[in-house]
Amino acid sequence: MYEYDFTIQYVDINTNNQLSDYGLLKYLQEIACLHADSRGFGLNNTPQNRLAWIILNWKIEFVSRPGWNTKLHIKTWASKIDNISCYRDFEVTDEHGKKVAIASSKWVLLNIDTHHITKITSEIKAAFEPICTSVFEKISEKITEPDSFETSFEYTILKRDIDTNQHLNNLNYIMLAKEALPQKTSFTSIEVIYKHQCVLGDKVRFMCHAENGEYVIAVKNADNNVLHAIIRLS
Repeated sequence: MYEYDFTIQYVDINTNNQLSDYGLLKYLQEIACLHADSRGFGLNNTPQNRLAWIILNWKIEFVSRPGWNTKLHIKTWASKIDNISCYRDFEVTDEHGKKVAIASSKWVLLNIDTHHITKITSEIKAAFEPICTSVFEKISEKITEPDSFETSFEYTILKRDIDTNQHLNNLNYIMLAKEALPQKTSFTSIEVIYKHQCVLGDKVRFMCHAENGEYVIAVKNADNNVLHAIIRLS
């Protein structure tokens, strides 16, 4: 278990002075990095061990959306680790102990020299001390791509979008996907499954299908034959 306190910054609120989707994801990503670093398998260890954590999916449920300058207490832990993947869960509360959100995610280790997924060793498993408790009873690792879309947004991946793994940072998918949504939308649940990385210069389309208060956004290449990610908001 790893715990850390954050204070909601102005850049992490929406137009209604509420914690934004991007803001929450940013804090979850940060505490995951801090936890990995504290165990000796973080970003600063990559030059030596040649390993980098890559996220495959997110599931997030908002319970409340506190405003600017609110203090957040976030807990994270490895809920399950097998030879290939690590499942990481999160619990977020405000300064009064009120629940803000819960989240779960799935990660793999990438060898940065071969660009292949590598085995999670017994040493790494022991370092993270898995706690077999998940915030969700069940997580679907599949989102069906819709047959048709009502709205779309086209974008070319820029230098500012690229992270240390040399691809579009996972948080930016959510930020860009919202550009394909209808003008007025609200949701409390976010699910993202990453399929194929986007890199600098890629031309991508964020295509949205809305049905019964649920929005599914497919992120595809310009030729519409590569699915980069699929997102469900409800």
